[in-house]
Amino acid sequence: MSTVEQIDSILQNIENEVPSVEGAVIASRDGFVITHTLTGEDAEEIAAMVATTTGVSERMAATLSAGEVEETSISAAERSVFLYRAGEEGVLALIAGEDANVGMINLQARRSTDKIESLLADPSTAAA
Repeated sequence: MSTVEQIDSILQNIENEVPSVEGAVIASRDGFVITHTLTGEDAEEIAAMVATTTGVSERMAATLSAGEVEETSISAAERSVFLYRAGEEGVLALIAGEDANVGMINLQARRSTDKIESLLADPSTAAA
């Protein structure tokens, strides 16, 4: 199974475990789409905004001497976006509806980001 297929499987598992998650994007730190499960949204535009938002969060954390940013969230009236660091190579973005269970989203994301990080860092040694 290819790296992208393995990551797609992880994203599908998140969506199965947390029904309020409507889609996911794995973006590179420089704003390119690695893979996504979105329908109806522009994954490239979202990936670019993920990179920008991640950069702003990191600059804010540095200004506050807060350490490394692990996650960032944006809550709006109808949808929320949760961004999780997936190593040096990527960011996991989860888009959820207004009924989002933030605890379950965080749990599934934290369980998944280590796997995604391994796949992005060294596809040849990552476990399926």
